[in-house]
Amino acid sequence: MTSTHLRSRWDQRTYARLAWVSIGDPQLVELAAGAGHFDAIVLDMQHGTIDQAVALQCLRAAGRWPVTVLARIASDDADLIGWLLDAGLDGVIVAMCQSAQMAQRIVAATRYAPEGTRSYGVFRAGTPGSDPLAAAREVIVIPMVESAAGLQHVDSIVAVDGVDGVLIGPGDLGLSLGHGVGQNRTELPMVAAFDAIREAAHRQGKRCGIFATTPDYARQTAAEGYDLVVPWYDSAAIKASLATSALD
Repeated sequence: MTSTHLRSRWDQRTYARLAWVSIGDPQLVELAAGAGHFDAIVLDMQHGTIDQAVALQCLRAAGRWPVTVLARIASDDADLIGWLLDAGLDGVIVAMCQSAQMAQRIVAATRYAPEGTRSYGVFRAGTPGSDPLAAAREVIVIPMVESAAGLQHVDSIVAVDGVDGVLIGPGDLGLSLGHGVGQNRTELPMVAAFDAIREAAHRQGKRCGIFATTPDYARQTAAEGYDLVVPWYDSAAIKASLATSALD
């Protein structure tokens, strides 16, 4: 696992491809990592069946492959962030970031003193010669903008030092803006909000991603200039496969 794999895609000025995993099965993570065309695996610990014990198994399953592993978590829980990084995670996607202050807390939870608040206690064997202190500075930090407040404060969120970019959550953002829940959205007010978030991130030299549940919508977001796209979401992909599996 390495954060440099994801960053190298960005350095090439192209989008990174995420496999979004919500089902807590290390075998599924290994299959996604071994597919060879994803730059990162996201373990969904907010809206999925992945707890800390399963996350550790998933990290081990992905370890054979040159793929970045991130986790989407529900809040800026410093203890959880520190534990996941100690377990070998490359970065965090944190839901419902609504202010620069919250973004600062997230970054601080990933860095050791004097740059942050993370407690030193790596418990997995590292690569010989590796430097955990230096690795902490490379942790990928991606707050989610998915509320009216987040949209209002997006410029200050992306300006926080240590924030690599933001990820748009279309469902919660739609609810917060009064347009209802939904994914793969094309309504003009939602598209305008998405564009505003992406442009704010790019003005600061930061990245912007958006969640998707279909490969077609992911292709569309890649063409629109998003830096993180989701061409595969396990639950949606399995449902789509099941829908086409009937023989009569």
